[in-house]
Amino acid sequence: MERGLVASTDIDDLMQTLNINHNTLDWRLFLDSSHLSLKAVLLHNGNTLPSIPVSHSVHNKESYENVKILMETINYDKFKWQICGDLKVRQN
Repeated sequence: MERGLVASTDIDDLMQTLNINHNTLDWRLFLDSSHLSLKAVLLHNGNTLPSIPVSHSVHNKESYENVKILMETINYDKFKWQICGDLKVRQN
């Protein structure tokens, strides 16, 4: 947990625990938020595997800084999943 954000920091280990082969091209990162919460979920491109929640915060709104923290925490630079969602990013 960092700054009110609960996140999986080792996605490879998470996938291995779930017995799922993690090919980053088969997954996309869905970001969703409201004015008080921010969450990230991995969605399988073929929808044959379950969605995997990787981050959630009930106290952080969608902002550049909070999305940056989320992306760093889940090691987005390592995986570079395609991002989807309805981003309404605001400055803090």
